[in-house]
Amino acid sequence: MHPTASRPFYTEYAWVYDLLIDRPVQKECAVIVDWLVARDVLPGSEIVDAGCGTGRYSLELARRGYRVDGVDLSRELIDVATQARGNTNGLVRFAVADLSALPSRGYAAVLCRGVLNDIVDDAARHAVFRAFARALQPDGVLILDVREWNASAERKMREPLFRKRISTDRGELTFTSVTTLDRDSRHLLVSERHVLVQQGHEVITEHQFVMRCWERAELDGLLASCGFGRVSYFGAYDPEIPVGATDRLVAVTQLNVVPESLRQTLLG
Repeated sequence: MHPTASRPFYTEYAWVYDLLIDRPVQKECAVIVDWLVARDVLPGSEIVDAGCGTGRYSLELARRGYRVDGVDLSRELIDVATQARGNTNGLVRFAVADLSALPSRGYAAVLCRGVLNDIVDDAARHAVFRAFARALQPDGVLILDVREWNASAERKMREPLFRKRISTDRGELTFTSVTTLDRDSRHLLVSERHVLVQQGHEVITEHQFVMRCWERAELDGLLASCGFGRVSYFGAYDPEIPVGATDRLVAVTQLNVVPESLRQTLLG
C-alpha cells in the first residue's frame, strides 16, 4: 500500500474531496475523448481509470459512451464513487485495487490522472508502468499526467500555501496545505490540515506526506522500457497548452507491439 493511501483526504475526508478540489471534468473529458478517438479508441471500448478517486472522470467518460473500470487504493474514495454512480446501465464498475496490480484484461486504454506523484520509489514506479502495459491490448492507449519537477518547484516556492474554506452539511471545513521542497530528491514535503467545525466543536486532523515530482527524461525512459511509443506531450488536458506553460506534463502514448523478451518481463 502506498503511504499516501492513508491521507485523510483519501479516507475520512473522502466525502468532501470533490468540493475541495474542483476540476473542469466535462471539458477535460472532452479532450481525453478526442485523444482516444484520434488513436482509434472509440466509444464502446473498455478502458480503465487507474486511480479514479471519487469516480467523476469515470462517470463522465461513461456518459460519453465508454465502458469504464475505475480502480483506486482508497476504499473510502471508491465508496463515494459507487454512491455517485447511479444508473449508468452497467457502463461503470468501481473496485479497490493497487495500480501495480491492474487486471490483464486487454483494455483499449488506461487513464491515470494525478496519482503517479504519490509513488516515490523507483522500483514502484517501474512496476506501475509494467502494469499499464500488461493491462492494455496491442496498440492500447495510455493517457497520464504528472507534476514536472522544475516548474512545480518554482510554483511551490512562490505559492507554498493552499487554503480553502467550504460549508458542508457536516459543518464548516477549512483545508490547509503547506508545501516545502527537498531539491536533492525532487520531493514535495506536504503538510495538510483539516479543521471541521460542528456546532462550535472543532475536529482537527493533520497529516504529513511526500510527493515526488517527475522529469521528462524519466518519463520517457519508463515509457520506452515498457513498450510505449508515439508519445505526445502537453501542458494540460488542452491541446493548445504546450509543455512548459504549466507545472504539469500530460502524456498521450500508445503500446507498441511488445517484443517477446519484453513481454516475458512484463508478465513476470
